[in-house]
Amino acid sequence: MATDSLDDRRKALEEQFFQKHEKELVQKMKDAAAKKSSKEELQKLTGISDEQVLETLSDLKLGGAATLVMSLFPVIEVAWADGKIDEKERVALMEAAKGIGLEKDSAAFEYLSKWLEEKPEPSWHTLWADYVKALVAKMKPDDKAMLKATVMGRATVMAEVSGGFMGVAFKISDAEKRVMKKLEAAFD
Repeated sequence: MATDSLDDRRKALEEQFFQKHEKELVQKMKDAAAKKSSKEELQKLTGISDEQVLETLSDLKLGGAATLVMSLFPVIEVAWADGKIDEKERVALMEAAKGIGLEKDSAAFEYLSKWLEEKPEPSWHTLWADYVKALVAKMKPDDKAMLKATVMGRATVMAEVSGGFMGVAFKISDAEKRVMKKLEAAFD
């Protein structure tokens, strides 16, 4: 009788183990399918075919919102150049987000909100630079020049937002200049 009870417990434990294992496998398959779909969506939106860049963007689980996040990153990086974001920069960032169609309930907006409170990790610059390099590698020279002018134009506006003496003259700080030079290098 004790053997039957022990055998029943063994069977129950095996079933529990296999159910858990099966659930984990099913979840892995779902995650892989979602990641593949996300990578395909990103590839369609951006034209990027570099697997590593697509993989990294897909890992963010932002889907197409990654393109919005990547387009905002340069202004975020310039805003944080001096170590803090002031109110003028915050307003300008929200205007930039609105200008590119960022919706308040989106995953991309959550990243922006987080970045308004804390400076992005340095790895975000590397991700952004890899994204831009892969993107411009697929572009015609005129399109590449236009993208660079747009991105650097937004970065310059952000740098000028808090610069100047008593709001009279625009002045870009040395820290902002260094960040802008780093951003510009991604287009070469």
